[in-house]
Parts: sequence; structure tokens; C-alpha cells
Amino acid sequence: MKLLYLFIFIVFTFNACSVKYKNVDIQNRKVINKSMINLSDDIKKLSKEINEKESINVSYDAITYSKFLANKYEVIKPALFHNTLVNLNLKEKGYCYHYANDLMKYLEDKKYKSFYFQKVVANRGEYFEHNSLILTRDDVSFENSIVLDAWRDSGILFWSKVKDDKRYKWEKR
Repeated sequence: MKLLYLFIFIVFTFNACSVKYKNVDIQNRKVINKSMINLSDDIKKLSKEINEKESINVSYDAITYSKFLANKYEVIKPALFHNTLVNLNLKEKGYCYHYANDLMKYLEDKKYKSFYFQKVVANRGEYFEHNSLILTRDDVSFENSIVLDAWRDSGILFWSKVKDDKRYKWEKR
């Protein structure tokens, strides 16, 4: 009987904390929200050479695809708890590097011309090593590049300039 209660508790916990973003449409850029506008504005501030349409498109793509990945990975909040489930082989994907690699591939496949992406790491070689990517250009310093972190908030894209990220000290991979 105790095992039954434990099983019910575990099922309830996984369902109560699971993430499922609705209306995630990675093909249709018709719905632009405030977060996308804010990210686009931050991207345009990096350089006068950044194409405005590309900044809007990459904002939509990065924010929407981050949610798509969380749905695909069947994420359970918080991210560190989900990592435990991956460690226990209860979930297949959802580590920070899964998000970083999959998001980077998706964004690079879009072939943006006025900026590019690079992988970054914080706490390299440590137990809590963290991987993400940055949006940058040759005329933008590393410190002023924009971190795109889909893992940190379980599919809700976090972004900031590298130098303004209070949680992680980033370096190039």
C-alpha cells in the first residue's frame, strides 16, 4: 500500500511541475509578443549593421524554439530537478547543452547574415558547468554579446549581455 501511495505521489509531482507550452508555432511568425520586441530591441542596439527584420525574426525564433524544446524534452520544473531525472534515465534530454546545441543548430539553419552565434560555457569543468550560446558580430565585443539561455528557466528564454548576467560568468567554448 505504501508503494501505491509513493507511486501516486511521484506521478502527481511530475504532472504538477511539468511544463507544457501551448500554441508554440515555430513556422508562423504572425504573433509577436512583448518579449520578442524587447529582445529584438536589445539585438538592434548591438550594432547599426544589424538588419531590423533579422532581429525580429531571430527574437521570434529563439523565444519560440526554446519553448518548443522544453515541450519536446517533456521538461519538469525546475531545470536542476529535470537534470536529476535525466541522470536517473527517467528523461532522455533536457541538460543545458541539449538546449544550447539544439537551439544553435536551429538558429544557424536560418542563415542570418547580420550576426552569428557562438557556444559559451560558465564554470567549465565543474559539477555545475553550464552551456549556452551568444548572439554576436565581429564588431561586438564578447562582453556586449547577448547570451541566449533556454535551459535556465525551463524553456522561457533568458537573455542579457554577457557582462550583465549576474548568475554566470561566461567564456567562449
